[in-house]
Amino acid sequence: MFTLPTFRTEYWRMSLKHRWDGSRGGETVLETGRGSFWEEVSTAEFCYVLDEMLTVLLPREVCTPVSQRLKIISPHACLSATTTVSRITLAGHTAHLPCELPFPGDRPSLILWYKDDSTKPFYSYDAREAATGQHKVHDNSNLGQRSRFTLEALHQNYQSRLGFLEVDDVTVADAGNYTCRVDFVESQTMMSLLQLTVHEEIRGLEIFDAYDRLLGKAAGPYKEASQVVLSCRAYGGYPAPVLRWVTDEDDEGRVWQQEILPRVTPPGGQHPVAVVSASLHLTALSRQDNGRNVKCIANNSNLTHAHSKVVTIDMYLPPLEVVVEGVDGALRAGVEASLLCRSIGSKPPAELTWDIDGSQGFTPLPSQSSLDQNTTVRRSRLLPSLEDDGRVISCLATNPAVKEYTRGASHTLQVHYAPLVEVRLAPALNPHDIKEGEDVYFVCHIRANPKASRVVWLHQGKPLHSNRESGVLAQGENLVLQRVSRHARGEYQCRVTNSIATVTSAPTTLDVMFVPECKQPGNTTVSVTANEEVTLNCMVESNPEEVQFIWRVNSSRGVKEMPPTAFRTQGRTSTLVYRLHDPAHTHDQEQYGVVFCLGSNRIGSQKVPCLFIITPAGPPEQPSSCSLVNHSAASLAVACVPGHDGGLRQYFMTIVKDAATQEEVARVTSSSASFTVEGLAPGRDYVLLVTAANDKGSSSPYIIQGFALKVAENKIDMSGVAESSPLLVMVVGGFVLVLTVLVLAMRSMFSRRRRRGRDTAAQDASRTAGEGVPPSPSTKASPDEVDAGDEEDPSKTPETPDEPLQPLDLTAQGSDSPTSQGSRTYMPLCQIQPLHSIDLPQATSTNHKYYKIKINCTRLNKESFV
Repeated sequence: MFTLPTFRTEYWRMSLKHRWDGSRGGETVLETGRGSFWEEVSTAEFCYVLDEMLTVLLPREVCTPVSQRLKIISPHACLSATTTVSRITLAGHTAHLPCELPFPGDRPSLILWYKDDSTKPFYSYDAREAATGQHKVHDNSNLGQRSRFTLEALHQNYQSRLGFLEVDDVTVADAGNYTCRVDFVESQTMMSLLQLTVHEEIRGLEIFDAYDRLLGKAAGPYKEASQVVLSCRAYGGYPAPVLRWVTDEDDEGRVWQQEILPRVTPPGGQHPVAVVSASLHLTALSRQDNGRNVKCIANNSNLTHAHSKVVTIDMYLPPLEVVVEGVDGALRAGVEASLLCRSIGSKPPAELTWDIDGSQGFTPLPSQSSLDQNTTVRRSRLLPSLEDDGRVISCLATNPAVKEYTRGASHTLQVHYAPLVEVRLAPALNPHDIKEGEDVYFVCHIRANPKASRVVWLHQGKPLHSNRESGVLAQGENLVLQRVSRHARGEYQCRVTNSIATVTSAPTTLDVMFVPECKQPGNTTVSVTANEEVTLNCMVESNPEEVQFIWRVNSSRGVKEMPPTAFRTQGRTSTLVYRLHDPAHTHDQEQYGVVFCLGSNRIGSQKVPCLFIITPAGPPEQPSSCSLVNHSAASLAVACVPGHDGGLRQYFMTIVKDAATQEEVARVTSSSASFTVEGLAPGRDYVLLVTAANDKGSSSPYIIQGFALKVAENKIDMSGVAESSPLLVMVVGGFVLVLTVLVLAMRSMFSRRRRRGRDTAAQDASRTAGEGVPPSPSTKASPDEVDAGDEEDPSKTPETPDEPLQPLDLTAQGSDSPTSQGSRTYMPLCQIQPLHSIDLPQATSTNHKYYKIKINCTRLNKESFV
């Protein structure tokens, strides 16, 4: 057994180890600096010695080195513990630590607070000083500075509470075991044990992606079929946070695998804290995952609210649909159309690109997106042309972020347009070497939408129709001309009709080659005087136009070919200046004869020559068809058709005589066959004698009976109804019938006589030229003329040299007749109509009676009628 003085003397050299043994009640081993020895003491004895050492026997300044060298489970294990209390508080808040004692029987004098294994109090409250007590912080402890004890009254018959230790701004470091030791004035010291647990709120919650990038409100964007890994990290917090993910799936009851990461300093923090992480794995994202919200929830205490963070899955999405609008129906060439391309479902909004190769009238406009960013439209304007028909217009939608996300739509344009027409000769034909008698083929090349419904061929602007007899075959787009003649020359077109328009092609010219031919068929009579030169123009129709001419003269002396120096040629005209052979015998008929020319080109030689009959110059022929074209009270206007001038310049002389007295009242000379006689007395009858004259003489007069109106007769009212005179009808009808018979008889006689004379002259000219007279040139009508029909307009019947209008010789009439002076009158074929006499009620003259006679006449030689 050791004694107390020995312990007191050697306290600074010993260390005390206390090991509690539940079976033995306690065991203490002591060692001194001078050696070691073992003593077993009872627990009561140990506690007495320790208590005395710490509180009574040892000076206060010795407690610290002793306490530092003592290593025991509880420095106050020797004291009897009264109560054990647990408290949980939240870091940053104020902790209320009760000091609870059962039935304290005395007034407390000193209250000491210890923490964990510390042998020194961090705070004490001395209740002996005054009624309010004295607070003391030991060793400038941070915990003590934040502590304040409040003494409370004790309640009997109840588990008493002595007071509260309030610790402000509790931290996790403040957590631990607290001992409240209460010393009483008289009673034994008592203790209250308290376990304080401090829960710390989670400092922060963050979500990272697989590349350890901090995420905000959105995760991504990701492509379709991507795999996504999200990591939720909770910083700090005590106890350790529990993390879980909440998705659209059923995550109830699911345990998320967590891992503890190395301590890090959170943003805005000052000290490293523990990090807890939980990961979320999403596989094969689909379009439905776009915009999906996933939430990470962290919780560690009932004292705190759960922390959560939500991120939205953001995705790149390809276009779902692309539509081109405005091209469903047919477009009209030249009419602007509005087109629209619409893309749906792309994220971000698609970029739209129009494509129509080669179109000149296409104008794209900027893209526009809808408010929800789900739809993108782009408009364009198209002015279609026929070249756009059948072209493919396409619109391509491309995700600007993921170029491989594309979708397109295309449409084949259908453009309606007016026919595009062109006429071409068959490829086998040489357009510069088509001769008469060959077959010609035309093709109308048509490009039209809709298809052509009608094709009409035109020649010189007139429609052509099939006529096998004339060799015209027009069948749709093909035109065949069989055995063409020169009349088939000209411009050919095809007129094509569809539902849009009717279009006529540009003309294609057909050129038919043929040998020269006289431009004006028939013989030309030329009258010359002695010592006179006459210019003869030989004009021919020829294709090609390069023509070589020869001139020959056929007279009683024989046939003579003129040298090339005697004439000049220009194109299709050759001019010969002809002179009489021997001026000394100018009145010899042998000096006159026939001059003819013949042309040739590369196709061949002219078959029928152009004849000029040279005759001596003489007086002119009598004018014909003279008529009164106007008359008034003092003037008469006369118009005549001049006859042959006799080879010399002619003029016209008119003598006006009074019909009653045969006195000459006026004489008029004019270079024209139309003239006016003025200065006549009103109301008189006159006879006009019209004569043509030249240097060789004058013709027989053409006699016209005329009268001048009285002044009053100009104002006669002609509105009265005339009464018919049967006697006048009979007289006039008989007279016209006699005239008609005479005209027909004399016309037949003169026609036969002239035909025999002309045939004899033509045969002599052909025989002396060494050639027979060929038949007249082809008069085959052109294709359009043939198609027009065989009917001819009588008013357009040409003059026929074989059948001229025959004059009627009226010299056999009586001497009293005004026409008894050898004049000739041309009588047309007339048809007598019913006659009516007109009595003019306003006429005051007794010398005249007026009749109205209606006669239908047919023109035979472009005559004028009186």
